[in-house]
Amino acid sequence: MTKRKKSFLGLIPLALVGALAVWQYGPSQSHGLSDRVQTQGRPMQSRRLASPQIPESRLMAGVVEGFYGPQWSDAETKHVLRFMRREGFNTFVYAPKNAPYLRARWDQLYPPSVLKRVADLVHAAQSNQIQFICSISPGLSIQYGSVRAQDQLMAKINQLWSVGIHSFMLSFDDIPGQLPPSQAAEYHNNLALAQSTLVDKIYREQRHEGHSIEMLFTPTAYWGVKDNVYWETLKAHLNAQIPVIWTGPWVLSKTITRREVLSVKRQIGHPLIIWDNYPVNDYTYVIEHHPQLFMGPLRGRGPNVVSAVRGYLFNPMLQPYASELALATGASYLRNPAMYRPQSAWLQALGEWHGPTEQALKSFAGANSVSYLDATPTDSIQSHMTSFWQSYAHHKNLMDTALYKQFVRWDKAATVLHRSLPPTFYEEIKPWVSTYQHEAQLGMRVIQALDHPNSVRASTVRALMPQQEAINNSASQLGVHAMLEGWFAKAFQLPPFSRP
Repeated sequence: MTKRKKSFLGLIPLALVGALAVWQYGPSQSHGLSDRVQTQGRPMQSRRLASPQIPESRLMAGVVEGFYGPQWSDAETKHVLRFMRREGFNTFVYAPKNAPYLRARWDQLYPPSVLKRVADLVHAAQSNQIQFICSISPGLSIQYGSVRAQDQLMAKINQLWSVGIHSFMLSFDDIPGQLPPSQAAEYHNNLALAQSTLVDKIYREQRHEGHSIEMLFTPTAYWGVKDNVYWETLKAHLNAQIPVIWTGPWVLSKTITRREVLSVKRQIGHPLIIWDNYPVNDYTYVIEHHPQLFMGPLRGRGPNVVSAVRGYLFNPMLQPYASELALATGASYLRNPAMYRPQSAWLQALGEWHGPTEQALKSFAGANSVSYLDATPTDSIQSHMTSFWQSYAHHKNLMDTALYKQFVRWDKAATVLHRSLPPTFYEEIKPWVSTYQHEAQLGMRVIQALDHPNSVRASTVRALMPQQEAINNSASQLGVHAMLEGWFAKAFQLPPFSRP
């Protein structure tokens, strides 16, 4: 399931979603935040195995590859599985929306060559002691009451069973909320009834065939806290042993509380598995058109939520290596929810690096920490901008301000990241690093001009202003860019930029 941000309450046009398929990024190798790599001449420490500290033995604690856009390469998925084991996660859900045989062509069997690749991923998961769950999403085209469609779904499950997948998620997210007219009468125009009937039938038949299958259900109504007919139908008709996926009070939930969990559990009548849409970023491509990285810590999750659910899954970014900072804080939360401190967990994850690389990554990730969870960046640039204008008003040395020094650090950090990060990690974040460095260099030059306005040439003024406009139009803006945009706008109204 990909928990997509709706165009508020409406489904995202699929044509827009398809635009993500053309987006590409760097080559795939097995390097990232958690591998043993050479950093500034010293190997990064390997993280201790944390799985014994997962609080509930039955808790599905994991990661779901559930976003729109190009799916991870096999090498990237295997890297994530290794990372998951080190962090103590125990469950991986294979649910990329662009995997054709899981969604668009769910009714077709895998060709042997593709099935072999899936089997290879299953083996990699088993080698890392990770449960591999496969999500099948038939909701866009299935005829719920069709025997042929049911047989096709059974055949797909049986084929995947043959390569070692014994846990499945049947997903009906991000589809129309009403049955098509041709099926409405058969199910009393009740979408949840049609889905429950289908899932129960598949579940019964699999068990009748001797398969000790584990089944999860992703509903069409997968967020919210208010009771509704859809949930009431699930409670009455879906097998009570099948856990139901829920993203929280909203698609992108700023907070999730135990009270909300318990209320929704009562309404749905099933165990809940939270699908946490942090740090997923696919919607920033399609809806907001300014792709962002979310590299800050997990926030806003109640300390008693974990003990009330059957599972907890994090939906990562399109960038697997860059996702690791946020995912590592999620693992820290699951290991000890009562003692979880976002900033401490974030710094601990950064501590996997050494020396200049750690500091550079901290600076860059801090500048890319703004998200729906927290609009205040971990980076301290907001307070630096405020104090800068105080210094300007009192005619102080602007090159001695915290903001100028921050820009200097950004510029140096970008160079360190380019030089010291593993190539695959750097290629993922390269567009954002470039913007980060260009903004830093422009900020330094603007402050230098404001500090000595009478010595700035007109040609310099003419050159600086278009640079900020180019950054504004960039498709890879920083999370803090909106704050800096206001700062630059104010700066360009002052001498020497305001001179005719």
